[in-house]
Amino acid sequence: MKTAIALLVVSILVPLQAYSQQAPPAATNVPNFNGVWRTVNPPDAPRESTSLRWVPRPGELPPLTPEYEAKFKQILASRETGSEETEPVARCLPPGMPWFMLAQYGLEIVQSPTKIALFSEWMDAYRRVYLDGRKPPSDLDPSFNGYSTGRWEGDTLVVETISLRDDTMLDRYGSPHSNAMRITERIRLAGPDLLEDKFTIVDSKAFTKPWEYTKTYRRAPPNNDELRENTCTEGLVFSK
Repeated sequence: MKTAIALLVVSILVPLQAYSQQAPPAATNVPNFNGVWRTVNPPDAPRESTSLRWVPRPGELPPLTPEYEAKFKQILASRETGSEETEPVARCLPPGMPWFMLAQYGLEIVQSPTKIALFSEWMDAYRRVYLDGRKPPSDLDPSFNGYSTGRWEGDTLVVETISLRDDTMLDRYGSPHSNAMRITERIRLAGPDLLEDKFTIVDSKAFTKPWEYTKTYRRAPPNNDELRENTCTEGLVFSK
């Protein structure tokens, strides 16, 4: 009987010990990102006449190589005709990264010691950032929002995102990218209810240099902190 109990204890403790050796301890005294966040001063980006082309502000576009600049011009030409063929969200597809972080209708962050989940009211899209030290799978398939892992550097969350689909857009303007794109975010509280996300985006095929910019979000108060369903396909009729 004693032998059986001893074996049972060992069978429980060994897996726990193995897990503790693989996963780093959760960070302590980290800032609280929980809540619903809304973009501070989102770009107005007016439409150009009656076309589907948005008008960017100076410096808002990534530094594209000649090859991808030509692709971008083709996208703009298509949008100027009113076509939605280059508007993934018009076909009810997720916006992809980093467009997801525009937080167009609000972005809810749910934080735990080992994972952060981000839920967008826009297109009902979501991201997960793993904080438990895991590595991306070797057979990872590209996806709209990629695979994100993070670590704490003091009060700043550093997030690395890889494996992004190359048929998504970087922004509402239709800026293209390649399958070599990698995104680094440095996220911190710039104030009690102010969140800052500094992006550094590298794409060896599509960019002439790293693309850097910062977005800021304000935490919603309790009377405005609920997201609603945003079901794009509801009521749409698709032709064969």
